[in-house]
Amino acid sequence: MSILSGPERRRYPRHRVRLRIQFLRGDAEVAAEIFNISRSGCLFVTPVAMRPGERVEVHLPWLGRSPQTFSVVRTRPVGPWFAVAADFEPYLIDDAPLVELAGQDPGPHEDPEQLF
Repeated sequence: MSILSGPERRRYPRHRVRLRIQFLRGDAEVAAEIFNISRSGCLFVTPVAMRPGERVEVHLPWLGRSPQTFSVVRTRPVGPWFAVAADFEPYLIDDAPLVELAGQDPGPHEDPEQLF
């Protein structure tokens, strides 16, 4: 049996957080908020529609890396916002900074769809 079977198929555990970020998209600076994060990626909400395959660089000083590339996997509208699932390129080396972040602010228990 694969460790990726069952209801949770993610390769790495997700950590609930609520982190404000900004990224450059062309010449525009865009605000976003991360709702959950793992070594392989994150789920964030933003007011701009993004396309699968789109890549942006984000400054994440609390991870000790800068900049970090996000590659959009999928997106869906959530009210006037967009929930975006993104992969990190490359994946994070370990979970330690994520566990520390989640311990400081575990973020909302709701998914973005329930908040917006």
